[in-house]
Amino acid sequence: MIQRTLWLHRNGEISTSMPTSNSPRSGIAMPLIRTVLGSVMRQGVDADQFLRELQLQDAPLHDMTRRIDLSVYDQVQEHALKVLRDPALGLHMGEQTSPGTLGLLGHLLMSAPTMGDAITQWMHYHRLVNDAEPSRLQVEGEQGRFIYQFPRSTANCNRIRAEFGLVQLLKLADLMLGIDLPVQQVQFEHAEPDYVSEYHRIFKAPVRFNCAHTAILFPAVLLRKALPSANPGVYQLLKDEADRQLVNLDDSASLADKVEQFLYAALQQGKPTIVQAAEHFGMNERTFRRKLEGHDTSFSELLGQVQLNEAKRLLAIPTIAIDDIAERLSFSEASAFHRAFKRWTGLTPSEFRDQAGRG
Repeated sequence: MIQRTLWLHRNGEISTSMPTSNSPRSGIAMPLIRTVLGSVMRQGVDADQFLRELQLQDAPLHDMTRRIDLSVYDQVQEHALKVLRDPALGLHMGEQTSPGTLGLLGHLLMSAPTMGDAITQWMHYHRLVNDAEPSRLQVEGEQGRFIYQFPRSTANCNRIRAEFGLVQLLKLADLMLGIDLPVQQVQFEHAEPDYVSEYHRIFKAPVRFNCAHTAILFPAVLLRKALPSANPGVYQLLKDEADRQLVNLDDSASLADKVEQFLYAALQQGKPTIVQAAEHFGMNERTFRRKLEGHDTSFSELLGQVQLNEAKRLLAIPTIAIDDIAERLSFSEASAFHRAFKRWTGLTPSEFRDQAGRG
């Protein structure tokens, strides 16, 4: 029965920028279900009947903190495809997107200072929406390539999610920039469908199928573009709330995992001390140290790992200067960052960037 597998616990699962030892649940945020339901209603289908057919008539759709299992999301999308008889459902859902479709994350993106900042927040906070692998940004010369990741299941659902995700990205980018995003190319993993003309109508750019990744290509210069929708005060408030939700997604996550996530967020405001971290988790420093030792780690080891992960991610973006990366990671000076990175990897930041560019 669907009802027995429908609900995860209220907040879902902890998110980190790298894999943890915990097995991820296939959680989907409630706003995505409401997006499918909205498409059904716009076509004149009775929403109550649609939900009854899926045994979801008692689902708390207005509770934005709820998450559902991926198998239920599959059934909702497959049923919508059947009821609406619209093979291009994913594209058409994407056209109806709004920042609210992504809940808190959507509004955070809209208030970001630059397009690059918005993409960074998408990658960092994606677990607020679903438990897919993080999306990736690649920059090669003057071209940016955003590789979009989504929860995988059936062929139909994979196609719908790929279409919906890229059209959603396009529409949000248009809203943020105040102009149409100049798309250079769009790539999909699935085969070319019969309704390919819809892709060309929406993206107004070359579209390729049977690709290794689902991705959208655009001029890299846009990553530095200041957004008309930027709002520094709102941006910081929403980031604080997103950090709170991310850290508290899973009560069963280890303290080490939660400290890692705290550090990812805290580094954006400056290098946190162990005392500040201990206070954040309601402990004194001695207890905090002891509990981390119980996880075979320490505060300094976790901080170094987070700084290394962030350094690698930022070095993969050629438009960000190495001195700026050192500052973002709260090193006292660029030379300190160079020494630490060499100690961690055996390479200088420049050598690592060169190798990443060749790879």
